[in-house]
Formats: sequence, C-alpha cells, structure tokens
Amino acid sequence: MMNKIAVLGANPALQKTMFFKEFRYGEVNRARRLESFPSGKGINFCRAAASWGRAAGVLFQFSGGENGKFVTDGITAEGMEFFNTPISGNTRCCTTCLDEKNRVMTELIEPSVAATPAEAASLLADFKRELPAVNAAAICGTLPDGTDYALYHQIAAEAHRAGKMILFDAWKNLTPCLNEGRNILKINREELAGLTGCADLHTALYDLFRKYALEFAAITDGAKTAFASDGRNLFVYDIPQVADVVNPIGCGDTASAVMLSEISCGTGFAQAFHLALAAASANCLTSMPGSFDRETAQAFAAASSYRCETL
Repeated sequence: MMNKIAVLGANPALQKTMFFKEFRYGEVNRARRLESFPSGKGINFCRAAASWGRAAGVLFQFSGGENGKFVTDGITAEGMEFFNTPISGNTRCCTTCLDEKNRVMTELIEPSVAATPAEAASLLADFKRELPAVNAAAICGTLPDGTDYALYHQIAAEAHRAGKMILFDAWKNLTPCLNEGRNILKINREELAGLTGCADLHTALYDLFRKYALEFAAITDGAKTAFASDGRNLFVYDIPQVADVVNPIGCGDTASAVMLSEISCGTGFAQAFHLALAAASANCLTSMPGSFDRETAQAFAAASSYRCETL
C-alpha cells in the first residue's frame, strides 16, 4: 500500500494564470491565454506527490463560495483525497501574470476569509481522525487571514502525539510547533533570515538546531545554490538549470512533496532533498503547479549533484 501524507493546506485558491507576450507595467495588457485551476500550497503539494508517485497526499483545507466550489470540483476531478471544511466567505483568487518575453512573473493574491473557531475545530477533528492512516504530515503555508494560529499548534501537537514526522513548509507563527517531536523545516533563504534574525547561513542553521527539535532543515534560494543540514553536516546542492521556464509557481511545494514522499519511503534526508530539487526544476516546465514529468525530474537529478561539508 502506498504511503500517505496528511497535508494541511488550509488556504487554497482559485488560480488564474495569464500568459502575455510581454507585460508592461502601467499599461493595458491583453493576455494571449488564460488557464484556471485549483491551487494553493497544500493542493500543489498533493498534486506534486501524485506526479512523483511514491506517496499520496490527503489534503485538509477550508473553502467556500463559488471559488470554493471551483476548487473542490477541480481537486475531485483530479482524484485528490481531501477533507474540506466549508467557510462562510468566498475562497480567494490568485492571479499569475507571466511575461513570456522577459521570463518574469507577477503574482496577485486576494485577501482570504478567516475561519471561525467552530470551523477550525471541525478541520482539526477531521485531521485527528485520519492521523492513524498516514505515515507523515505536512503543514503548508499560511492560514486564511485572521484565523487563529492556535490551529497550527493543535495540528502539530496531534501529529507529534501520534508519532508522525512533520514537514513545515512555513515559518511565521509556527515556532511553538518546533519545540518537540520529529520535524523537518523547508524554507527559503529570506525566511531563514526572518526566523533566526541572522543573514549568515552557517550561523542561522546553527541557531535553528540549537533552538528547535529539528531532524533536517532544507533551504532553497530560487535557481541559486540550495543548502540543507542535519545539525552536524552542511549539504550544498547544485540546482538543475532550466532554459525555457514556463511557470515557476509551485516549485517550493513540489520540493516539499517529493522530499517528504521519499523520506516516508526510507530515503535519507540529503538524497531526498536532491531528488526534490530536481522535481522542482521539472515543475518549471509546466503551467500547472505541481504537475511535472517524473522522467524529466529524474534526468535533472542524474545531471546534478550535492556535496557534504561540516556545519
């Protein structure tokens, strides 16, 4: 039976991706193509896990209104396993503007509607009930605007009590969750500096492992060199280069999904992150976040490498 990962992706979106031959700020811009699909960090994670094929995501989310119906109908059609907590407001819409000439992207994110304490309790009950059936858990991104972050702390506490490893693809308001249990942190260089208050990589990683109960920390920096650590070693990763980027949205979510999928199947942390970065590069070649060709990802992995140094 395939491993399962409980994925808290509380803040989904109706994603609209608009393709422009060239996007000019301050002018009227007419898109040549529009694609609409369900998105958000949790949905992208589950889609990427399915693309990789080593573990299946079980999504827990809030949604409401016409946009929420679009999201739930869409992930149902994709065959995604999910538990949806209805909310009174309309799920947010996010719009990506892709400038194909200059290979740049602009993302517009609508505000989201807060989940009430009763709605948060309902999602928590779903998550707790399904925990025995999963091998690991992932907490992906932010809560809807104004939602009490106690929900994240409760989710993490339930997973820790159940002995599940948790991957955190987030950092704000989550530090109480990192004080116990088995944790993986996957953030970018800017977020690492924000969490530790330190711009120097080595010092920041040392600080992370001194303060928190971490088994592994994976640090991305877009197309630049990535880093990871187990608290003793520093792993330095060459990033596979992609010549013709279609859409960079969802690369981080893809990396999280592939890394935790591999770890849940017994792959070592450092190698799991190597495969994850290759999948993230493959994700750039498709317009839908988290939907990539596994053979392309494996080719990227074979053509790239990483090295181990002392932290």
